[in-house]
Amino acid sequence: MSRLVIQYDKLLEKIPYKYAIPIVVAKRAEAINDFAKPFVTTPDNYSVSIAFKELQEGYIRIKNEDILKILLPDVK
Repeated sequence: MSRLVIQYDKLLEKIPYKYAIPIVVAKRAEAINDFAKPFVTTPDNYSVSIAFKELQEGYIRIKNEDILKILLPDVK
C-alpha cells in the first residue's frame, strides 16, 4: 500500500498562512465525513488524506484570504 506524501513546503508557497492550512484541511475532512463528495482519491481513503491532496492539487481553497493576512508577522 502506498502512502500519500504531503508536501507542506509547496502548500506554504500556495498558502503562506501555516496555521490556516490545518484548519482548512480539518474543515474539509469534516465535510467529507459528513458525506461531501471528494474530488480525489488516495490509497488509504482517509478523509484527512483526501483533504490534504485536494488542497495540494488546488481543488479546495480558502475563500477570504484577506482576513488571514493578520496571521503574517510584521517583523522589522
